[in-house]
Amino acid sequence: MYLPHKRTFTANLIIGGSIALFVYYLKESLLLEFLLARLTRFLAQVYLTLVKNRFGYATSALSLCCDALSILITAFLWTYLKSTASRLAANFCFCLVLVPASYAVYHSYGVILTSPLIASGVVLAILLEAVSQQFSKQIHARISHEKQEAEFSILGHLNHNVKPNLQMAKSPLCAVIDFLEERGVSGAVLAKRLDGSDETVGEALQKAVLSLEQIGGILEETRKLVTHQIPREDFSEVALVPLIRGEIAPLYADRIRISVAGGDGVTLRMHRESFVEALNNLVRNALTHGFPGAHPGGELCFALRETRNRVSIDYTNNGAPFPSNLSAKDFLSCGKKSHDSPGEGLGGAWIGKVIEAHRGSFEIIRDACPLHFRITFPK
Repeated sequence: MYLPHKRTFTANLIIGGSIALFVYYLKESLLLEFLLARLTRFLAQVYLTLVKNRFGYATSALSLCCDALSILITAFLWTYLKSTASRLAANFCFCLVLVPASYAVYHSYGVILTSPLIASGVVLAILLEAVSQQFSKQIHARISHEKQEAEFSILGHLNHNVKPNLQMAKSPLCAVIDFLEERGVSGAVLAKRLDGSDETVGEALQKAVLSLEQIGGILEETRKLVTHQIPREDFSEVALVPLIRGEIAPLYADRIRISVAGGDGVTLRMHRESFVEALNNLVRNALTHGFPGAHPGGELCFALRETRNRVSIDYTNNGAPFPSNLSAKDFLSCGKKSHDSPGEGLGGAWIGKVIEAHRGSFEIIRDACPLHFRITFPK
């Protein structure tokens, strides 16, 4: 008969037999009776001592001082040691030290200290806290996993249904661009930008095609971003200043001025597509919330700085002030927004996921600027 894990089963049989032999030894010898007698004698001594202390000795100033000192030490160890293991070990060792100390105090002054019991209770409380935190982490991990599965299912549905329609919209636009170029009319001026420059027909169509390509890229890359499965091989060195000037600013040149400060040599290894969409979300949020309606003189500024270990992006605009009751955590959370916001609270959530995927940080700087965000990425 086939039996899996034969070696493990044999080892467990040997261990079980050894335990049985030890139990038989205790049963047949006088060792068990001797140990029980000693334990009974010890418990009787403890009981008599407690009764004697109750009737013969009242709570003394010495015992109160020792108890207060024990509470102070255990609370300090519980608070300022970082890991649960170090907290348990330190308080347990302190409890062991208190046992001989209490014995010495009893023999010298006839006072029973409750400090060992207090320290033991703190050890038990730390253990219960650790178990509770571990259980809470498991619950949150399960909820997060279920949420990611739901997000993945929704994104798969969108990817399957929207991308073919995007391709259908892009194809005639490309055909129109080729048609106009063949006839030499793609350079005709279509409109004036806010900065006074001319926008040609060809440039307007190219901008539309670029927008469609970015939408397709969003659908392609969102699954990886949401499930935090962006492989490192998809990261590349990105020149940030040319990226913002060449791919972000032109898309919104007819609606708002975007300025970029920083050297062209500021580079960062990152996932290019998701970062582009994060910047687009920043701009769209500004147009929706910071500059509702007409906004003459509106400007978005990106100031980039590079150090040996990190790259920081200071983003400011001169629109409506950022809500004072909205924290950085709320802004980066899905569905969180100020009470008067017309949006859905999704733009900040995308930005937060991009920052998290790149192990970056996000700050809201409360200064003279109506809005000031600082995004920092490690190099």
